[in-house]
Amino acid sequence: MKPLPKKNYWKMNESGFTMAELLVGTAVSLLLLGLVAGIIQSQTKTFQRQSQLGQMQANGRAAVDFVTRSVQNAGYNIERGQRFLAASDHYLTMVFDDDNDGTIQNDEVMTYAVSTPQGADNETFVISPFFDQDDDNQVDSTETRDYDISLSLTGPPFNFYRITPNKGDNGVVQSTVARNIDNVIIRYWDKDGNRLPTGVALDADGLPVPPYVIPDAELNDIRGVDFEIVTRSRDEDPNTDYVNSGTYFAGSVATQNSSDTYSDSYHRETYASNTSPRNLITAPWGKISLRASPATVSCPDNSTTITASVVDGDGVGVGAGIAVNFNATEGTLSPATNSTIGDGNATTTLIYDWESPSVTATLSASALVDVAGESYPVFNAIPVAFNSGNGIFTDDFNDGDSNGWLEEGAANWNVASGEYKSASNNNGISTNGCASWQDYEASIEINRNGSLGAGEYVGLVLRYQDASQQYQARLYCTVCTNSNPQYDLQLVDYNSGDTVLTSTSVTFNKKQPGDVTYILKASVEGDTLNAKFWKKNDAEPVDWDITATDDSYTEGKIGIAVTTNTTFFDNVAVNPL
Repeated sequence: MKPLPKKNYWKMNESGFTMAELLVGTAVSLLLLGLVAGIIQSQTKTFQRQSQLGQMQANGRAAVDFVTRSVQNAGYNIERGQRFLAASDHYLTMVFDDDNDGTIQNDEVMTYAVSTPQGADNETFVISPFFDQDDDNQVDSTETRDYDISLSLTGPPFNFYRITPNKGDNGVVQSTVARNIDNVIIRYWDKDGNRLPTGVALDADGLPVPPYVIPDAELNDIRGVDFEIVTRSRDEDPNTDYVNSGTYFAGSVATQNSSDTYSDSYHRETYASNTSPRNLITAPWGKISLRASPATVSCPDNSTTITASVVDGDGVGVGAGIAVNFNATEGTLSPATNSTIGDGNATTTLIYDWESPSVTATLSASALVDVAGESYPVFNAIPVAFNSGNGIFTDDFNDGDSNGWLEEGAANWNVASGEYKSASNNNGISTNGCASWQDYEASIEINRNGSLGAGEYVGLVLRYQDASQQYQARLYCTVCTNSNPQYDLQLVDYNSGDTVLTSTSVTFNKKQPGDVTYILKASVEGDTLNAKFWKKNDAEPVDWDITATDDSYTEGKIGIAVTTNTTFFDNVAVNPL
């Protein structure tokens, strides 16, 4: 018998780790934890540093963008006052029509300045802007007041603020554009490249040495603006070995109540821009602004009041007695020349006789401004619209109603499926537009539902006076059978009866499943009447089908005339001639 192998028996040690083993294990664990903590701490510091650097860069870019855009737009659409109201090495006030509505509001008077947050105010300057205080969309000579703007200049860090005046009182609203600003320097030069203000001290590099303020007499001379801003991190760098040392520009706000140098652990970056105002007045001695009230005249109104505001180079009204000459490409001016009153305003009235349903007149004005005994010209021009509705009358009836149409006679009218429909119960006229219209062209799409009866018609009404007096361009049934009806296109002087001025034969098929739609177009210009008629799917004829001469009516509305047939109308349009 083969012997069985011997069993091996392991003796288990149940005494655990020794003290030495525990100490070694603990030491290794602590070492690893320390390494991990160090890595986490280092990453946290790096994240904090990068976050603060990102915020510092955002502050600098925001401040530069705000100032650059505002300087470029300074002076846009202002009628009174200057484009720059105050300027120094650390603040700048400018005015422009930010929303392009043609009127300066209080929030379009913008001061950019640095100030120490929660610091005691130690500087104040005054601005006197013009803006629309009564919400009438114009700026009068009386719509101004003084605003005190107070700053705290007790050393960095500053906040960079956008300050706007209140509309109802002489308070201001201060909004923070950027925080943790270390320094700001604004520099100016005139059209010849000379530094402003005149006589300012320059350093070895030719840069003006702050502090300086641009006097009121030189604000209009500003043609260029240098803006330099130094931002700094909110907190010092956590790396104790990091040191940032430097020198502030002599005389700048960072040196006020502070050292000219710095040596700390803050990060700093400098951002700069060089820009110019794009909205310079055409002449340094003044300008003339024009305003029409209303700017758009709708028929039957036929006039608008034109106000010319003449101001000097400082944006102040020139006073009384300056002659202003007006001119217009359309309409009549009354008077053509008028003198300014005390605030530099002169007025006239532009009248239009509605010869056409739509016209835009160019209204201009000129004057001579006296400067030190010399006369200098100022000139301006604006468009003034005389429009009926939107200027070109249209109605496609897609709104589901016939609002604006005046329905006369016994015919029933209704709007359905985007069409204007007359019932077959009786005669009727539906009119629209303005009674003062003179020369125009009108068109309409027509679908007939069946044959007209003898002596019946559908068509356009021109120069409508009343239900008994008007011109008509119409489709008249001459042979009225269902199998082969025949129609004439007629121009008619309707005066309690028909006087056919001229006519011609046309094809006028009734509405089929394919919707045979026709277009009738007619015009009146002076004493000449025209008409043409064609299928909508065909090209419009170049020439009129019929022409007539008549002087019975010189003006009037448009309309649609029907007899006792169901007819569908669409896309009415009136265009000026």
